[in-house]
Amino acid sequence: MRIASSKIDSVLLVFFVSGFGGLIYQSIWSHYAKLFLGHAAYAQTLVLVVFIGGLAIGAAFCGRFATRVRNPLRAYALVELAIGLIALVSHRVFVGTIEWSFTTLLPAACSQATTFCPAQWIVTALLLAPQSILLGATFPLVSSAVLRLEGSRAGHDISALYFVNSFGAVLGVLASAFVLIPNIGLPGALVTAGLLNVAIGIAAGIMSRTPPAPLVIQPIPAAQGAGESSDLRLARILLATAFLTGLSSFIYEIVWIRMLSLVLGASTHAFELMLASFILGLALGGLWIRDRVDQLADPVRFLAKVQLAMGIAAAATVPLYIGSFDFMAWLLSSVARNDGGFVLFNLSSTLIALLVMLPATFCAGTTLPLITYRLLHSREGEKALGKVYAVNTLGGIVGVVLAVHLLMPLLGVQNALMVGAAVDVVLGVVLLAWASGPEVRRQALRGAIPVSLAALAILAFAFRLDAKMLSSGVFRTGAARLAPTVNVPFERDGKTASVTVLEENGIRAIRTNGKPDASMSLDPARAPIPDEFTMALLGILPLGHQPQAKTAAVIGFGSGMSTTMLLASRDLQRVDTIEIEPAMVEGAHYFQPVVDAAYKDPRSRIVLDDAKSYFARGRERYDIIVSEPSNPWVSGVASLFTEEFYARLAGYLNEGGVVSQWLHTYEMDSQTMAAIFAAFSKTFPDFIVYTSIDSDIILVARKGAAPGSFDPSVLKLPALQPILGKLRLTDPEVVQRRVVATSALLGPLFLRPGLPANSDYYPIVDQRASKTRFTQARVNEFTDLASAAVPMREMLDGWPMPSVRRSAAMPVTLTDVAFDDAWAVRDAILGSPVPQSDAIISNRELSARLAAQWAAACSPQLSFDRTLAALISVAEATAPYLHPTVAGEMWRRLSESQ
Repeated sequence: MRIASSKIDSVLLVFFVSGFGGLIYQSIWSHYAKLFLGHAAYAQTLVLVVFIGGLAIGAAFCGRFATRVRNPLRAYALVELAIGLIALVSHRVFVGTIEWSFTTLLPAACSQATTFCPAQWIVTALLLAPQSILLGATFPLVSSAVLRLEGSRAGHDISALYFVNSFGAVLGVLASAFVLIPNIGLPGALVTAGLLNVAIGIAAGIMSRTPPAPLVIQPIPAAQGAGESSDLRLARILLATAFLTGLSSFIYEIVWIRMLSLVLGASTHAFELMLASFILGLALGGLWIRDRVDQLADPVRFLAKVQLAMGIAAAATVPLYIGSFDFMAWLLSSVARNDGGFVLFNLSSTLIALLVMLPATFCAGTTLPLITYRLLHSREGEKALGKVYAVNTLGGIVGVVLAVHLLMPLLGVQNALMVGAAVDVVLGVVLLAWASGPEVRRQALRGAIPVSLAALAILAFAFRLDAKMLSSGVFRTGAARLAPTVNVPFERDGKTASVTVLEENGIRAIRTNGKPDASMSLDPARAPIPDEFTMALLGILPLGHQPQAKTAAVIGFGSGMSTTMLLASRDLQRVDTIEIEPAMVEGAHYFQPVVDAAYKDPRSRIVLDDAKSYFARGRERYDIIVSEPSNPWVSGVASLFTEEFYARLAGYLNEGGVVSQWLHTYEMDSQTMAAIFAAFSKTFPDFIVYTSIDSDIILVARKGAAPGSFDPSVLKLPALQPILGKLRLTDPEVVQRRVVATSALLGPLFLRPGLPANSDYYPIVDQRASKTRFTQARVNEFTDLASAAVPMREMLDGWPMPSVRRSAAMPVTLTDVAFDDAWAVRDAILGSPVPQSDAIISNRELSARLAAQWAAACSPQLSFDRTLAALISVAEATAPYLHPTVAGEMWRRLSESQ
């Protein structure tokens, strides 16, 4: 017995490591698959369906043939070895298959007009299914091995296996997200997991030298109220329970992740913390039931009570969730926005996720051990090990599909959660009524069942989620709710994100998961807001570099304004706008009539799909591609800023075609920005960087050549005049001076040799962006260059001279204000009338007037120190922004005054 116990402990340790590696695989394989399928809702569902379906197939196969396996531990060792060996070659297989599919298979086998491509699904299944099936076989095999070693405590041993495997999975999620991928990338993480599996297989093979005896478990007598029920009926009821509890658990997981994304942010790190918290609850439930299950008089009746408790606990997460917004707001007001604060932020995010998820997942962690234990003591015997696991994972597949494609879009996140809770409560009621004798059943009908149903009803209707709270973006703003003056005319829980439209003081904004994606002033009496400059220039700039373009594509719908700008060109014959979330397109209707063309122009085609997947399926080539996705810290978006994506993007451009890429400088540090520039420059080595506002930049490049100069004739297009007039962008000089850098100038700053580029397989941006968002980092190099005391840009790369004439612009950027300042200084010194400006008189202008006073009167009251300081201020204010001819006249006036 002591030898068997020691061997069981060794098997538990091995299975702990197996769980650790298993979740690394889930994370990595899902990432590879999404690189191929994209991040659209159907693609995310397919990845889960293939992965979980593979687990179900593997478990069902083992369940069917469990009794025929003479040495399950040896079989388990072979399975682990196979998983490990496949993992060691998986990266090359994945990369080769994905590249071949993008370049050859998809253009030939798929239609670009439909989001359903059987070839994509088949290839994905072939990539994921073998490893998934093998992983699904591990639990039944190792369970059978442990029970054959010592079958007197079947419930204890099964629960222990659930616990150690799940706890290993928790650590695997965290290690993958925070250690392996940041340091060695996806290929390194995959190899690490593969080596672990090889080691597990060798260890299990050594332990399997002596085959265990066949499993003998004494059957449990039928429950009092089920005396006439056959074992077949018992098996059907418990397997149905396993299916439905798997369904409800995955509804919870999908809905909780969406809900918590509104509190913690939708970053990859936040997702991994949520997943780890969910699995930890399952592990702790298995640990708790481990020492109790073998002493239960009636496991089915206890299971019924657990189901009731789980449903109530899931519904009770709503008030906890509401409180989490206030907790996050307090946290962000209390911690410093630095590296240490980021650690506290992640720890607090984990705490929030645990508070919301733990009660229900703890209950869920007890259900499979209870069901498996009861069926082991029936005629099912050893076959139950695989059947329960298979049916439970099959229920999970149905739960994923229901949650993503039906419940959240139709009912919203809160009602979707309540559907899952209702499934568990009703399941508990049915089990309690079926498993109890007449007297106990009457007591249940008078007590536990009405109380449970009443509690569920109260929680469903007493606590309602407020749109002003959900769309607050508390993880960024630190405000738990929007101001009372904000109206919310539109809210929708879409398949991939929750979308809201907000309105206040004539300004409308559209948000995804609480993060602003576009905003616009619809009040003609109000000045435009900064977002409008970015959205307009994203369409205008590529038109100016390719005015004869015939076809264009826009990645990301936003408000629809960039698409509208492009449609102003009479030469464009078609503009395809690819948007991943249908609710975004629906919500953007609130920006009409400004964006009417995006919806009503017959040349406009809105495609609801993932951009990478859409491009790959078609043979279309474009003259212009505008990329304006969401922020790179949002999970999945960073893959639109990788060297692989830009290489493919060039393949979708006609020769000489122009790409326009939006990027922000806020919540971004120089290293992260450099990784994006390095990725972009591998395909487009010559590019221009424009600034639309000080916090947004636009990269413009041309396939196969330098981008060339901006054609000012675009600014005269009749359809653009209302918007350009509002933004005061009708003067070509105003557009031209928004150039802040070129690739030649950025080389010493961002494109040093050996600098790593953001890659699909080494996702630097995805790993760093959530931290830079929290620390509120900012890339200042562009403003530093623009405000340098000497004309650095012109000196370093032959920068175009400033205009010899004064051009008025709305002062929305540092450059706009600096140009106004420079001309005001020049006018003050020459004694010219200073035109009234929208801006308050600057310190530099005051210094200039001081210098002008000195120049006019050579007043002895002006000391040398004050005069020198004034002259330096004049030089700083004018040197980068005035043409030498204009500046020369000013300096001659000063020199003549000596």
